[in-house]
Amino acid sequence: MTRLFSSLALAALLCVATAPAVHAQYYPQPFFSPNGGGADATAEVIDKAESTVDVAMYSISTSGPIWESLRNAVNRGVRVRVILNKATSSNKSKASALAGIGVHVYGTSRTLHEKFGLVDAGGKWWKRKLINGSANWSRGAETRYSENTVVFGMHSHLFYAFQMEFNRLMAVARPASPGAENHTQEVSLTTPNPNIRRYETAFFSGNNSGGTTLVADEIIRVMRTAQTSIYCDIAHFNSNQIADALIDIRHQNPALKIEVMLDMGEYADKKSRTTELEAAGIEVRYKVYSLSFDHPRSQLQHHKTLIVDERDLVTGSYNWSDTAEHSNYENVISIRGHVRRNERLVKAFVDEHKRLWEQGRGDYDAVHDAMTAPQGDPAYRRYLPIHFDTDYHRGPMALTRSQFQALRSAGWQAGLFDRQPDGKRNVKFSYLDRETSDVFRGT
Repeated sequence: MTRLFSSLALAALLCVATAPAVHAQYYPQPFFSPNGGGADATAEVIDKAESTVDVAMYSISTSGPIWESLRNAVNRGVRVRVILNKATSSNKSKASALAGIGVHVYGTSRTLHEKFGLVDAGGKWWKRKLINGSANWSRGAETRYSENTVVFGMHSHLFYAFQMEFNRLMAVARPASPGAENHTQEVSLTTPNPNIRRYETAFFSGNNSGGTTLVADEIIRVMRTAQTSIYCDIAHFNSNQIADALIDIRHQNPALKIEVMLDMGEYADKKSRTTELEAAGIEVRYKVYSLSFDHPRSQLQHHKTLIVDERDLVTGSYNWSDTAEHSNYENVISIRGHVRRNERLVKAFVDEHKRLWEQGRGDYDAVHDAMTAPQGDPAYRRYLPIHFDTDYHRGPMALTRSQFQALRSAGWQAGLFDRQPDGKRNVKFSYLDRETSDVFRGT
């Protein structure tokens, strides 16, 4: 038995020795926007592609490092296929641009909200890379939003699962570029050994049938294992199934630390379950970057992440919504963090949550006082900031509902929203002069 074990160990070492780059890719590599290197890391992976690049993407910018890497891959003779959301309608210009650099483009009738890429399915197993996360391959995702991008190597079972998902998407996709119909072949890969224990499992909403809720079920299953903490970083939270489960968990374990971090858009969204969460005693904070939403200036909290006991992680493209479960193509990867290769990944997501949870909170009192103090008070400021990317106050703040409401009330009292002819939405200017009611675009 000892000799057999030694032989197996030696064989494993020899296998690794034949792939010198393996060890560096053993650990999943996370990147966090804004400006956290996710686009550059994605481009670097594509730049090393030797045979194939398969992409399923909600949105792609037609400039920047990822765009250049796709162009260069085509020029090297790599087959690049992109299934793009609304490729024949609202994203038609992007589909045309992709076709213009030699990419084979496809579209689906159902909303494709996934954001993943697969590199070198036909190559050596240790060279294959999976890129997944919340981030679209867009400039906004890289430079303004709170996002994640994760590069997986040495996770052949995950690569297999996502390649099978790409095959399924390709089977229902429609060609959206000249000649694309000649490149729809399925990629065949060796099925992973089912007897090997896995610590990372992929779930796809497109696999639902007969009313099943595969992704929500997994999120709730992981939630219910919590002993000490549940952290949620979610862009949209209107899933009744997940919200009811989280409220039930709170009632069963009042001492459990539960933190829900949302985008400010959830504050007033009538579909959101946030008010019920707050009423149940669950602490909810909003990433606030403006008194009024204006998409070109938005700094979205765009993660879709669950962390349990600072150990286990569920993350991907899936917002916690019924639309994501039943109407879109979505994914999550459920990751057990107590194995060595995933510890760094989970810790990085924990650190990102804690950073977002406390972001800008030390500035709140000063900003609130400046916006509400009467004229003549030392804290008084004449100009009220609308978007928090100005020289008055720069950067988002993680605020509770009552804190955000207090800032918006200051805006109402100063006449900010009276200046909007379009229903008090999408304020374009940066400052309001509280004394003259003049508005300024700012920087």
